[in-house]
Amino acid sequence: MKKILSVVLAVVMMLTVMAPAFAEGTCTVTFKSASSTLPYTDEFGPAYYFVKSEGGYPCFVEDPNGLYYLANDGRYHTREELVEDTIPEDAPTFSPEIFATDTPISVEQYSNLSFFVQTNEVYNVATVTVYVNGQPVAKDAITGEYIMQVVGDLTIEVAEGNALQKNSYNVVLTSGTGYSVRMPQNENYHVAYYGEDFRFRVRIVSGYSDADMKVTVMRGDSGLEEFLGDDADLLGKIDGRTETLVSDGVDSEGCRLYTIKNITSSCKVSVSGVREKKKADILSYLKRILKMILDVFHIDTSFLGLDDVIGLTYYTVNINENVPAGTDLDYIMVTGTTDPFKMSQFNVMSGESVTIDFVTYDPAVKDSLRVTWDPGNTGGTYRNVWTAKLNRSTGKVYYTTTFMIDNITSTTNINVSLG
Repeated sequence: MKKILSVVLAVVMMLTVMAPAFAEGTCTVTFKSASSTLPYTDEFGPAYYFVKSEGGYPCFVEDPNGLYYLANDGRYHTREELVEDTIPEDAPTFSPEIFATDTPISVEQYSNLSFFVQTNEVYNVATVTVYVNGQPVAKDAITGEYIMQVVGDLTIEVAEGNALQKNSYNVVLTSGTGYSVRMPQNENYHVAYYGEDFRFRVRIVSGYSDADMKVTVMRGDSGLEEFLGDDADLLGKIDGRTETLVSDGVDSEGCRLYTIKNITSSCKVSVSGVREKKKADILSYLKRILKMILDVFHIDTSFLGLDDVIGLTYYTVNINENVPAGTDLDYIMVTGTTDPFKMSQFNVMSGESVTIDFVTYDPAVKDSLRVTWDPGNTGGTYRNVWTAKLNRSTGKVYYTTTFMIDNITSTTNINVSLG
């Protein structure tokens, strides 16, 4: 009898001790902070942070020192991403709602917890791997957020070391009439990591002069956001992002050398002022001017007899999209002589290069994109290196890649497909 009473008493005592825990129905969640040993954190803040989300979008809180405004589209954007005149002087500002790190919070048991992981400008958010209680977890394929049901205490952290990598950026070198732009290894396309320097050289073709040559670099994306509609990652205006480079020497082949210092965004190198040494009659110059004007608007000039002006020949480039309707894939063209544009047919000068920038939010499209061109890949450089970027307005990651076709000397068909 005494033994039975002892067991009953023990059960009663255990239930008494556990009762408060059952009554509270809460769990402890701790977000771990980034290591203080990661580089650049003193200059740009934590390498990564956890942003509260709801309904697939980051949550924002009103903050007098915030950098975001609530726009008419119902999303939050920085001043650079909006037309400044539309922002009232007294408009409230907002900041992303960030979970405190290394400070446990109480969360109702069996409730859902959702968040994004964002990084500072140094690190690539696509290389983030989240661990919960020591186990890796995947983010939602559609929204890009991490969603989990809290059934017990959680410790949430991000893998560092080799897992968290710096951002990488495209450096596009475009050739044109009378010159070619290359890396010292004769490549014409490169991916640079955050903070790196990039060196290239400009070769002048025989019969042309570099006396008035000007070499510039435009830092920042080339305008893909124009084609992304409502999901555009508004990367800001390009005003002030172009700088003139000064040559830092000449190599053994007589090419001028240039260096882009401290790369922290995608770059496009442009060359102007390369001119023919020989004189030409006034009619030829007038034809060239007319040809250049019409070519800006991508008007076929073959029937006007302008395709051979002072030894210059123009060729047609055709873009053939063989992808299913509704595929999340956009692109723009970058040439050495015009601003970025999107067309299925256009003309380029003989010897010029054409760069195609692709963008998608869909990892499946990224993994299956195929780009080929004829006549063959002779003289072309094939690069299928994807770089990941963050749309901070939506919290979603999108992907870009670049293909470059160099030294076009005939009509060229570019075929885009998935497979």
